[in-house]
Amino acid sequence: MKCFRVLFLVIFFNFLYLSSLAQVQEILPSGIAPAGADVVFTGRWLAFANPATLSREESVVASVGYENRYFSPELSDEYFSVAVPTKYFNIGTSFNFFGYADYHEMMAALTVARRFGIVAVGVEFDYFNMFLPDDVGYRHAFTAQVGVQVDVTDNCVVGFRMFNPSFSQIDYNDVARRLPVMMHVGCNYGFIEDLDLLVEVGYVLKRGVDWAVGMEYRIMPELLVRAGARGSDYVVPSLGVGVSFAGFRFDLMAEADFRIGMSLLSNLSYKF
Repeated sequence: MKCFRVLFLVIFFNFLYLSSLAQVQEILPSGIAPAGADVVFTGRWLAFANPATLSREESVVASVGYENRYFSPELSDEYFSVAVPTKYFNIGTSFNFFGYADYHEMMAALTVARRFGIVAVGVEFDYFNMFLPDDVGYRHAFTAQVGVQVDVTDNCVVGFRMFNPSFSQIDYNDVARRLPVMMHVGCNYGFIEDLDLLVEVGYVLKRGVDWAVGMEYRIMPELLVRAGARGSDYVVPSLGVGVSFAGFRFDLMAEADFRIGMSLLSNLSYKF
């Protein structure tokens, strides 16, 4: 039984390594923005995405999401978020769980955001918790995320976000579990009323440059489609759809990593 557990852990961490090369940060859900270009995604605030987007919410919104990576339950994210607009600033809270019984990671966040004319600013305070086997137990760290979005024109938005500016990490037996330090900039341009093009470029410390290009086309108020691709050393295409009805909205997106397999990203939200 112990040998089986060791073998499973080796396979599990190998998948984590491949996921990191594929730009998938295991502590953060990928989200349903086109091609993952969430730094300038304005359709709604997404958990652990650009905190400045929270300032655009005008109603209370509750959301739950499930992201199945490579059809392996042990490599899945389960998360929820709530956004509450107030008179002075908007408040959001979110929680994400990743892993399985013998090894898992949890992230909880409190986000505040406000608009100042054409400029939106958001700050997210994050608590990261990691559980290790063999009686090691829980280890934790604190970090943050900051983001800005600027409405340059009615159909053009530029944005910036940085995750983990404090370079937080967890040390265990002289081995550091580094939380990713990420910086991304992007542009969202609406060519026509119902078609948006999102372009994003980023840098992940010690992993290099990544990019994402996606589009969102609103066929009708109740239906939209998304498509795009992201990459660093190779390309990961994606295709998605969103359906709205009576305050509910369901989003589903599929990503194809040709080295390891498919990932399905889903989100269900309700606007009160």
